[in-house]
Amino acid sequence: MRLVRILAVTFAFALVLAACGSSNSKTTSTATTTGSSATTTGSAASGATVNAAQTPLGMVLVDSQGRTLYHFTPDTATTIACTGTCATTWPPLTVPSGQKPQAGSGVTAALTVVSRPDGTQQIAANGYPLYMYSGDTKAGDTHGQGVGGKWFAVMATGVSTGAAATPTTHATTATTAASSGGMGGGY
Repeated sequence: MRLVRILAVTFAFALVLAACGSSNSKTTSTATTTGSSATTTGSAASGATVNAAQTPLGMVLVDSQGRTLYHFTPDTATTIACTGTCATTWPPLTVPSGQKPQAGSGVTAALTVVSRPDGTQQIAANGYPLYMYSGDTKAGDTHGQGVGGKWFAVMATGVSTGAAATPTTHATTATTAASSGGMGGGY
């Protein structure tokens, strides 16, 4: 019975890693700063508000449903590395085209919008494109923290909980190469 559990856990971990595999195809991406104030409240559109919530990791950014928001260390403010099946395991936090993300109470991070290779608009905090983790099943879960050594929650201030993470500067408009299609994610 113990062997079956070990095999099941190993298989689940392998699936997560496979979902964040790498791809060699490239796509151009544009990042646009939309600006946001920490005193702004309310939602411009469903899923467009980023909030702060207390978790075992401290006060972190969460989506409108209280799910912890993470960043992927290979991403920058202008390069999206998690695409394809990676984005299925790690759904990007998006906002409808033309909408600006809103900062809820306690959020001091600068919120921006980054164009993903598929054209959707992904919310970024202090240059970190934000993602949810499919393994987090309820508000306050932090199961994605440290996965693969590349996924880390983002504090309400916009600072990563990962030791070696450094965001890219906040360009108002920038163009750079981004991974696209395939497995994406650079694992």
